[in-house]
Amino acid sequence: MNKFLLQIIFLIGFCISSFSQKTEMRKAFNIKEFEKVIELGKQVIESSPNDFDVLLGIGKAYNSLNEFRNAIPYLENAKKYSEKEWQFAWSNIELMESYFAIGEIEKARKFYINSLKYRGTKNSTKKLRGLALLFGFDKVYKNWKRFETDHIIFHFQNENSILDIKKYVKERQKAYFSINVFFESELPKKIDFFVWKSNEEALKVLKTSLGFSKPKYCISHNRDNQTKGHEIAHNISFWLSKRNKRNRLINEGIGVYFDQSNTNRLENAKQAIQNQSFDIKELWINGDKYSEQILYPIAGAFIDYLILFDKKKFLKLCVNQSYENAELIYGTEFKNIISEFNQKLNK
Repeated sequence: MNKFLLQIIFLIGFCISSFSQKTEMRKAFNIKEFEKVIELGKQVIESSPNDFDVLLGIGKAYNSLNEFRNAIPYLENAKKYSEKEWQFAWSNIELMESYFAIGEIEKARKFYINSLKYRGTKNSTKKLRGLALLFGFDKVYKNWKRFETDHIIFHFQNENSILDIKKYVKERQKAYFSINVFFESELPKKIDFFVWKSNEEALKVLKTSLGFSKPKYCISHNRDNQTKGHEIAHNISFWLSKRNKRNRLINEGIGVYFDQSNTNRLENAKQAIQNQSFDIKELWINGDKYSEQILYPIAGAFIDYLILFDKKKFLKLCVNQSYENAELIYGTEFKNIISEFNQKLNK
């Protein structure tokens, strides 16, 4: 067999292998197996270091895992090897996301501006629009007022809707400190705290109701009359670990418990259920089926109970909030925890 034929056979084999790995990468990404995406991608770029699809895939996977700094070198290379408009669009958008998430806001803004120069895909355009609105880059925020403290950057749509801006800002900075004394989280950036003049205004622009947080980016969008600590607590508790698993009951319970309202949470829960009977296990497993009016006060009371029971175990639960993980953390005590809280709630 001559040398030329051997080269052809090797090239065919390499192409088949590379194509297979890239196909596996796409499948893994679709089912959110991001570690596998990265593993397969790194194998491909050992022999094809300028493969745009693979570089972008690795960068996107790292962003999905909240490993934003690790994403940047791959995304920079993806931009370097871009040839088509949609490739430039995607690489700039992902870099915007990475740099914003680590607090390099002006760099992120430059990538946002760059991304607007290119005609992207339907999906990239949708993501760009969503992130621009979330991050405060969209032109709708042009006339918003900005105030910055040690840990929070406040953005006010209408500062006149707040009677005392200085007091409002000071109370929420104080709430941040109080909450993080408990969690001792290390956030990658200051919290961007957007305050809209009304829920109706936010609905028109964001297409969703206030308030909500996107803790992976340290962002909250709020009504002007929300409690001081609820959304701040979501951001702080998230960053106990980059890899975390949220559950609606536990996550919203954290928000209610740390909202700084200092009310009797168990009594609030009892008033909310109005003599109905609820099982905390059912709320834990199927929390999405229940309204905020029912789930939130019960969740706040349950978090109160868990913290009093064992703070260290509760902090472990915050990282992976699933019912199954709670069974592992609390062990033989868990059945009694559920039973006793149900009795307190439904008494």
